[in-house]
Amino acid sequence: MKVPAPEALSLGQEEGEPIQMVYQDSRTPAPALLMLHGLFDQRGTWDLIWPLLGDRFRLVAPDLVGFGASSKPRLRHCPPGQRYSLAMHAGHLLQLIRHLGLERVVLAGNSLGGGLALYLWCSCPQLRPAISGLALLAPACYPQPLPGYVRQVAGWPGALLDQRPFQWLAFRLGIAQRLIGQTVRRCFADPARIPPGVVDQAVARLREPGVSYAYRSAARNLLPPDWEILLRGYREVSCPVLVIWGEEDRVVPAVLARRLQADIPHAAVRLIPGCGHAPQLECPALVAGALAAWAGRGG
Repeated sequence: MKVPAPEALSLGQEEGEPIQMVYQDSRTPAPALLMLHGLFDQRGTWDLIWPLLGDRFRLVAPDLVGFGASSKPRLRHCPPGQRYSLAMHAGHLLQLIRHLGLERVVLAGNSLGGGLALYLWCSCPQLRPAISGLALLAPACYPQPLPGYVRQVAGWPGALLDQRPFQWLAFRLGIAQRLIGQTVRRCFADPARIPPGVVDQAVARLREPGVSYAYRSAARNLLPPDWEILLRGYREVSCPVLVIWGEEDRVVPAVLARRLQADIPHAAVRLIPGCGHAPQLECPALVAGALAAWAGRGG
């Protein structure tokens, strides 16, 4: 199955400009799999999964607002602590789910997307009847020291990068390209398995207007203020859960898979040897097979 053409959902306006979420939808008459990307990523992270699962699920892959081809508003009407937060993304995804009429959907997410899937279940009880399962790929779902590149984006280097003269200089000197290359390589156990074009595409995205601001805001608001309440909510997750983690994850350590299984005892855990933080890119066939088998058993 080919990846379908993108569509857009209007989520409102800011200063007369529309705020749009761009997404792709296979519209296959099958159970829905809503695939959520991670921080600094976009819906293309699922492209290798698409042809492997297209006959098994109705695949829906959005660009979260602030990422990919979706709008990148300044959100001046929101308090700084809410800009590009989990709560903001959850509200947008609720609109998307309702717009598409998804009545039974598996929420799948990598890294930030996995944490967002858990957040949706825990924080949006009105959505729970529509959630048939959670498929979490190395989810960012516990407080931990932020990786160096995330701290840089959230701090003063990210603020400088949001200024056009400094951004131009960072690209001219190759600083931005090196940072992005290092960030991508850190997500893979084997750099040889980085798909062609991934680094170049990430570099091109960072040049787009509004991207560095959105990235900085998202990095600053990764941790919601009610983390303790959210963590207690994990123990109440009642839908089927699949956890997939690369054993050589250097971004979100795989040891957290066992902590997650302790919090959600019925979760099925699949550890992938020789795999890093982006299993959907580094080991797509294994991930697709695990998803299909888990869904085939009813979660």
